[in-house]
Amino acid sequence: MGQMNLQIVKGMRDLVDQEVRVFAHLEEQARKVFGLYGYQELRTPILEMAELFVHAIGEETDIVGKEMYLLEDKKGGKLALRPEGTAPVVRFVAQSQVLKHQKQAKYFYLGPMFRYERPQKGRFRQFHQIGVECFGHDGADGDLELFLMLRQYFAAIALTEVTFQLNSIGCPDPQCRPSYKANLVSYLKEKKAELCEDCNRRMETNPLRVLDCKVAGCQGITQAAPKSTEHLCSPCANHFSELQALLAEHQIAYELNHRLVRGLDYYSRTVFEVYSANLGAQSAAGGGGRFDGLFAQYGEAPVPSIGFALGLDRLALLAPPPAPEAPGVFVIGFDRSLVAKWVAKVREAGVKCSYDPGLASMKSQFKQADKAQARLVVILGEEELLAGKVTVKDLSKGAQATYSPEGALNLILEVLR
Repeated sequence: MGQMNLQIVKGMRDLVDQEVRVFAHLEEQARKVFGLYGYQELRTPILEMAELFVHAIGEETDIVGKEMYLLEDKKGGKLALRPEGTAPVVRFVAQSQVLKHQKQAKYFYLGPMFRYERPQKGRFRQFHQIGVECFGHDGADGDLELFLMLRQYFAAIALTEVTFQLNSIGCPDPQCRPSYKANLVSYLKEKKAELCEDCNRRMETNPLRVLDCKVAGCQGITQAAPKSTEHLCSPCANHFSELQALLAEHQIAYELNHRLVRGLDYYSRTVFEVYSANLGAQSAAGGGGRFDGLFAQYGEAPVPSIGFALGLDRLALLAPPPAPEAPGVFVIGFDRSLVAKWVAKVREAGVKCSYDPGLASMKSQFKQADKAQARLVVILGEEELLAGKVTVKDLSKGAQATYSPEGALNLILEVLR
């Protein structure tokens, strides 16, 4: 049998050691902060029916058209690895009918998402997100809660100077977003020759996405484009004004960005992105907004909804590392039974403990203890075995002493717990 190709799939990566600890720290802080606001953790499958995302995200988006990982099951069903987290949470809420029994539902999720796009620093084809979704609250104070929660979460992971970019893209009322789209298309058609090929296509299928183009020439054109906030219906305008007043009242820094539309079709009214000085001026750590119309796209009764998602891979690059792992104990000896007994005893007492399964020379075992960055070494040599005693050496101080087994364990617990 020939040698197998053990290359990792392009755009994927293994996480190990410090990277895992950073991810775990970011997730742990999310659980703490989001829990304070009444959010429950929800774990949805990474594999869903493909139509779930087609309906939610939109057939004309790059995610559905170019980036989704599609699979076919043995009965010909079309499946997809989830490219984002909101649609599966909405599917759960609709399927479980949780809102029949309560006025509001709040969930947060964390885990891998999948998109087939060009890998680059901080961006992978399997990437990780933390997100929250709130259902049943249509007031501007519901929007405010997400801003407050994000500010508190960023403080918990020691990312500073949090600011937001904010916009409102209105609602499906004919006098609101449809009217704005018509004005935008009129403006863009006059600039058709100056727009990139993608923007010319988007102008026909999803004109708001032209505002999100990253091509410098298109950005120059859209800077002077009509603004969605100038075409809001009265309820949307009032909602947006109330939100801005609440943000000012709570001293949350933000700036208006009329080109901010977010990349998915299900957004309505509030859209925002969150930035930190640690990430650099142009790098958003995440974003979100309202998606009051998403349930209706699935044929369900409308539900006022709002949420956000954060990119863990990007946060992990910049968040200060968590505190180093607590040092432990290394057990050294030549009697396998006695070494195993002490390793078990220390671990059961709640202290990290290592040893050399090969029981090499004492010199070699000491080297391994150094490499393991142990604080204390339990020495079970011939003298200790004969006397029924245990020697404990503190590698940070270079001092050692001999104890009874009970005294040695008490010392270990006193130093390391």
